[in-house]
Amino acid sequence: MGAIFDLVKVLFEPTAVFERVREKPRFLAPFLTLAVVTVAITALQLPYTKAALAAQFAQTPNMTPEQAQTGMKFAAIGIVVAPIVYGLFLLVNALILWVSTSVLGGEGKFTTLLSVTTYASITYTLLQLIGVVVLTMRGPGSITSMLDLQPSLGLDLLAPDAKGFMLGLLRGINPFTIYGVFLTGLGIAVTHKTSKGVGYTAATIQFMVALLIGAALTRG
Repeated sequence: MGAIFDLVKVLFEPTAVFERVREKPRFLAPFLTLAVVTVAITALQLPYTKAALAAQFAQTPNMTPEQAQTGMKFAAIGIVVAPIVYGLFLLVNALILWVSTSVLGGEGKFTTLLSVTTYASITYTLLQLIGVVVLTMRGPGSITSMLDLQPSLGLDLLAPDAKGFMLGLLRGINPFTIYGVFLTGLGIAVTHKTSKGVGYTAATIQFMVALLIGAALTRG
């Protein structure tokens, strides 16, 4: 249970949590906990996802009602797929951190870095929870596109007319992702006994890669 409680403690006592990770890397328990939360978030978000898909299908040329109805049925599959995608996301993050840490500060330990990025990803889960709260307050009627599923909490607030790649780039820079970079960098420094400069540089590289990929996938 301690590994699960550390998902909360890492937000307030990150150094102590990562010292425990250095002694014993832990992935399965925190990941399964986050996976369950991800499934719950995806389920709560389902009515809004369907509303976004309906709006998107309505703007798609030559789409028949039958095709649109079939597409709507696949929305529920996201509940099953979400934790799988989340796990792959953590593995890719750990791989990037392993490469960057090895280049910058000596030998990186993949299992330890996987544990670090898993705990640091709690900030992403919090961002998703805030998104569900905002959607609930607005209601399904406010959804006009897939972009409305994530509220504006980042630099996109300063550029309301931004679209596509630039929108994804600005939206990805917000208090939650920035704190995630901080936790990741600190986690690397503590678990690998490197300088904070090395830790934060490796964490920033990983963040930039994820940010660019997310921005490239943004439409609208």
